[in-house]
Amino acid sequence: MSTQAIPDDVRALIEQHISSVAQLEVLLLFFRTVPRGWDAAEVARELRIDAGSAAGLVSDLSARGFLALDAAGRPRYAPSAATLAAAVPALETCYRERRVAVITLIFAKPPEPLRQFAEAFRLKKGGE
Repeated sequence: MSTQAIPDDVRALIEQHISSVAQLEVLLLFFRTVPRGWDAAEVARELRIDAGSAAGLVSDLSARGFLALDAAGRPRYAPSAATLAAAVPALETCYRERRVAVITLIFAKPPEPLRQFAEAFRLKKGGE
């Protein structure tokens, strides 16, 4: 399935914030179960992934502004920006309806270190 069927806001969200299917699955777990909070061990059990990986993914999603701590100190879905709040429901719909296209888009991205290296050599207009 073509990745062209993915809306621009969802495409931008994936390109800027989603680097793996596991990260996407963790984000959608939090989104689908709002307002529940999840600690990394619970995420690992629910998604059947390594606890260390789950902790790293939860930490990364928190740093990216998707999660905030609830009253009990557990992360829960609480986007820090309106653009994130608007794009995640559309991402969930796309993933449910066009799973292969979403996964293809995630895997089509260059690895983060490679993107950072390429950005260092990007030429700016007008001597910026």
